[in-house]
Amino acid sequence: MSKTHKILSVTPFFPPDVGGIANHVVNLNNNLTRLNNKISIITPKHIGHKISESNEYFKQVFRINSIYFPGWPYQTLRSVSIPIDLGLKISSIIQNGDFDIIHVHGHHYPISWLALNSAHKYDVPSVLTLHGMYALNPNVLGGKSLIEDCFNKYIFRKILSKTRAVIGLTGQITNYAKQFSEYSKYFTIPNGVNTVLYKENMRRKSEYRQKYQIQQDSTVILFCGRFEKVKGVVEFAKAAKNIVKNNGIEVVIAGGGSLEPYLLSILNNIDGIHLLKWQPSETIHELYIASDIFVIPSNFEALPLTIIEAMNAGLHIVYTPVGGIPDILVEYSPKTILKKVSSDEIQSVLTTLISNFTSNDIDKSLTYAQKFDWNNIATSTSKVYNECANP
Repeated sequence: MSKTHKILSVTPFFPPDVGGIANHVVNLNNNLTRLNNKISIITPKHIGHKISESNEYFKQVFRINSIYFPGWPYQTLRSVSIPIDLGLKISSIIQNGDFDIIHVHGHHYPISWLALNSAHKYDVPSVLTLHGMYALNPNVLGGKSLIEDCFNKYIFRKILSKTRAVIGLTGQITNYAKQFSEYSKYFTIPNGVNTVLYKENMRRKSEYRQKYQIQQDSTVILFCGRFEKVKGVVEFAKAAKNIVKNNGIEVVIAGGGSLEPYLLSILNNIDGIHLLKWQPSETIHELYIASDIFVIPSNFEALPLTIIEAMNAGLHIVYTPVGGIPDILVEYSPKTILKKVSSDEIQSVLTTLISNFTSNDIDKSLTYAQKFDWNNIATSTSKVYNECANP
């Protein structure tokens, strides 16, 4: 039986932020709480950001006033923030909080570096979860850049030296970290979803199609994610515009972000394309179950929740081989690779796939997908805490 711990979770993203890391932190800590762990959160607060009580998933959330980088030279830098007090509050919380474990998410963010440094200073065991490898250049497949290579050599290596354990979401991500330090303990624990929600509702495909005004006999292609350049959403939208000209094909694009006005100008209320806002976690499974094909044309990823959601809905997955995606799909059979992120490539792959599309026998793949339940992820994470906590 796992011990219980007092845990401080440090994350660069937390609701009302959206996206993979925010979802991961909320779901992991909700399930760790069910295992009787006590959770506190440290996360940035954007100046002027209004936080309602309904956004607070945990009793003790410390929001650190922060300033954000401009989107230059890479637009991805807009998600990087620096605490205004340069970490003084973080240091005080860690020094006085009597925590058993400091669990830090994401190695690309100043708030993470400051927390790991303070944990090391006050001899509090720390665990670092890597949500990806490269994450800077949205114009290159994989996101790799010379700047980040230098970061890994001089800063990431030092970060790892102050960390007691490292969790990679896939084996590839874990091995990426190992090359920079041999002193930490290394574990591979994937992202997760509520697999029961999918299993219990798979028979409701017809009902969900009716709810979202999708024709029952259509082949439905789904994109779900942030409307940002790195996600390939513009290329997907341009391909979708041509694909839906064929009868019997509908496209669902769900999400939000800075490119939403541009997407609206591209799609211009085209019949057969459903452009939806972010869907709450309680109902997102409905869109997946209502669909047939899931497309993730990203330039770089870590291990996106959307892949695990798509697997649990039994969808055929069309993907770029970046980050941890190829690792996680090894045992999932209905899938097709995109060689590059371009509208022509996406259109060509989908057109060929749709012309030969059949409902595959996916029982084995679904059994594999159901391993990624949050209960399993939280239990595995608790075992890491047990290994790392001070006696």
